[in-house]
Amino acid sequence: MRKMLLSFLGLAMVFGFVGAAGAEVNSVTPSTNDINRTNGWAHVNVVDDSVPGEITLEFVSTRNFFSCFEYRADDEPNTVAGPNPNTDITDGRWTQVCVSNSTTTRTIEADEFVDVRMVYGAERDERFDWMRFDVAQELYDRKAKILSPKEVEELFGTVIFKAYLNDDDADSVQWAVRPGTCAMGAPAVFGNVDGRTEVADIDQSDLAMQTFAFVGDMTEMEPGPYCFVYNPVEDAGESDIRLTREFMLVEPPANMPTDKDQCKNGGYKEYGFKNQGLCIQHVMKPMSV
Repeated sequence: MRKMLLSFLGLAMVFGFVGAAGAEVNSVTPSTNDINRTNGWAHVNVVDDSVPGEITLEFVSTRNFFSCFEYRADDEPNTVAGPNPNTDITDGRWTQVCVSNSTTTRTIEADEFVDVRMVYGAERDERFDWMRFDVAQELYDRKAKILSPKEVEELFGTVIFKAYLNDDDADSVQWAVRPGTCAMGAPAVFGNVDGRTEVADIDQSDLAMQTFAFVGDMTEMEPGPYCFVYNPVEDAGESDIRLTREFMLVEPPANMPTDKDQCKNGGYKEYGFKNQGLCIQHVMKPMSV
């Protein structure tokens, strides 16, 4: 199967990916990496993004005080324990690189992308939110990955199922969400097999990133273990890919938000949500992909 290198410049919006796009500008993070570079402030440069599965970044400080950059690979959960040094940042803390009037490089391994932000150290007016840097991929390498839910993640209410396939042709997809087991033939609560007829959003316009997304309302379903099965079916002579992801459906908190303002200023934590966005999505249901 032929291979060539591809640096992904953007993925389907259902995955929340924006390529190497700018970060959100607000009172906490009033700048962006590009603005900083233009102003001669602390910023990040790509040194080498040609090697599949890794990217080399240069972290630059132009003044005589520390600027601290955090980075994460493939939207990984917090890599550093404890709260963020910037108390306005409530989603946690990740591995940092701090530089003062100097530069340093890091080669970071990732499947799809690396995010970098600078929210502490430096001058307040040069802080910026997560900036995405895409990692080179091998085009048509026949691989697939489940992106959501995370392994053994505890969820309630509306659950988002996401996956992708990299192949040289458009494959049909069999999928299911099964309670208690990943075994084939077990009763499913969602899917397109075993008598289920739910329709997922499958975008095959880019063969290297054939995206899958389905939003399932599990509010009335019994708590306990569930399994998401993602099975792109290959042509004759090629091996099928059958991926599974186990997660836990748990009881939601007794009181749930009814207005999106209840989710702001850290309020989402009181309702058991991982971040403000998921809390607002719950309030704004029905939710679409």
